[in-house]
Parts: sequence; C-alpha cells; structure tokens
Amino acid sequence: MLPVLILLQPGAWVGQPPYGALTGSHSPARSRPVAVLTGRGAFAPSPFGWLAPAQPEKLYEGSAHVDFLLERVHLTKRRVSGGIHIDAAPPSIWRTLTDFEAMPEIIPNILSNTVTRRADGTVSIDQTSLLSRRLNLETEMTLEAVVDPGARRLELRRTGGHGFLEFVATYSLQPQPSGGTYLKYAVSLVPCPIFPLPLVEQKIRREVPKMLVAVRDAAQSG
Repeated sequence: MLPVLILLQPGAWVGQPPYGALTGSHSPARSRPVAVLTGRGAFAPSPFGWLAPAQPEKLYEGSAHVDFLLERVHLTKRRVSGGIHIDAAPPSIWRTLTDFEAMPEIIPNILSNTVTRRADGTVSIDQTSLLSRRLNLETEMTLEAVVDPGARRLELRRTGGHGFLEFVATYSLQPQPSGGTYLKYAVSLVPCPIFPLPLVEQKIRREVPKMLVAVRDAAQSG
C-alpha cells in the first residue's frame, strides 16, 4: 500500500484542515492516483497520478488564514510556498525574522538553537527541531543565513546535519497599499529516506501555519 497525498481545492473546507494521507493500491501498469476533493465532497482519483497540479489552499490556524501551496517537484522533493498578511510595518517584521537567537521563543518545535555571528556579517545556526513526538523523530541542521536588508529578503540554507538532504527557505516582505505587510514564505526540501514522505507532508501542513502565525504575533506585539 502506497500513500497518496490528498490535494484540496481552495474553499473546499472551513476551519481545521483534514490532515493525513489516503492509501490505495498500486499497479505497475498505471500511475499512482492522487485523491482530489470533488464538488460533492467525495474523493476521486486524478488521472495525472502524482504529477497532478497542486492547488493553492487557505489553511487556518485559530482565526488566522495562511496561503499555502505544496508542490511535488520530484519523487522526493517538495516545495511549499505561501504567506500571511501582518498588520505591522516591514521594519518590525524584519527585526523579528532576523532575531535568530529568539527563534525558539517564537517557533514551538525548535528544541535547541545555537547562533554564530561572524565578524564578516555572516550567520550560521545549529538547530535541532522536532519532526514527530510520537515517533521521537528529530532533525539537526546547520543553516546559513543569507540576509539582504535592502530587499528585506532572508534565506536559510542547509549546509550540514541530518534530517534533510536539501533545505532552502526564503522569507520576503511585500508592503500592501491598503496597509500592513504580506510575509511571503517558500521552502524547497528533500527529506532523508528514513523519514516517510507522508509524515513530512503532514508535518509541513501543520507547522507552516503555526510558524507564520507565530511570526505575525511576535511582529505585531513588537
């Protein structure tokens, strides 16, 4: 039995998102089907298999909604993108994003966090995060922070560790004409083979909204 990711059409649900994966049989003669939510709320297979186009979603964390898109770039590579509107000016959000020492106070699944700031302005972060409490799975990564204050763009790139073979996350700020700022987020990742992809996808779906809302709350309170 191979796991099949559930892709939800925007507006197909309100409130807490349906986490988890759907399982189905696999035939060598056919592509593995992907489940999509039909207009009547029933799940039906997609003829495109695992390459079916991803659909943008709105995920909810409390009363806040987060734009979310999970794409299957390759067999094991995933790309997540989206963002959240924040009622704060860009400088306040930028201070929150670049206060790397305070990350564990903002992001709940970070277990340890050691920041090294060098004389040349470069920053590295040795970080341990919880992937699954039930399975006692943790990731350890050394992240290189690439900071562009002029463009207010932050990139966190994996340079070592275990848990992910590839991990590149970017944050950028877009001031809105109506007020406030849109925090845009994207991450490309390849998990280690020991981590089941359905578990990683489920964790992404849960943790990205929590992380973005946590950054929003910290920026707005600052």
